[in-house]
Amino acid sequence: MFLSDITITELIRSGQIIILPEFDFKNIRPAGIRLHLGEELLIPESNQTVDLAGNENIKYKKVSISENGYTLKPEEFILGTTYEKFQIPRDIICHIDGRSTIARLGLSIHCTSQVVDGNFEEPRTVVLEIKNIGPTHLILKPKLAVAMITFSKLSSSIGQKSQIQ
Repeated sequence: MFLSDITITELIRSGQIIILPEFDFKNIRPAGIRLHLGEELLIPESNQTVDLAGNENIKYKKVSISENGYTLKPEEFILGTTYEKFQIPRDIICHIDGRSTIARLGLSIHCTSQVVDGNFEEPRTVVLEIKNIGPTHLILKPKLAVAMITFSKLSSSIGQKSQIQ
């Protein structure tokens, strides 16, 4: 079951859902929260050959997004993170997805490990796979609302890692 805006608000106010560094309640939507782009990007270096069965290190260039933004060219792929850091209870999971408003412009936001669980002892960001699938250049700026996070209640709390084998 997905949690509603009312339940999400209650969980944030009670401290069961922690969102850092600051949280503006205007970002709560009917069934989730808007997420914003962090301030750094990882750009894969071109002309690499990667053996998916191997244990190779892929080379990336780290870029800080300036106030002028980063121009994402058509067909370009980069990695980013959420500006927000999350910590959730062990009986809730989150789902990350892009926003339709910017998807209509060709910006695809994806999180392959789409489920975020409460198996962490401190708040953490979420890595976003970002691709421009449209024909125009898109300017990405820090704290741009790029994704949505929804919350689901589990039937019980997740087990400790040591208990699951």
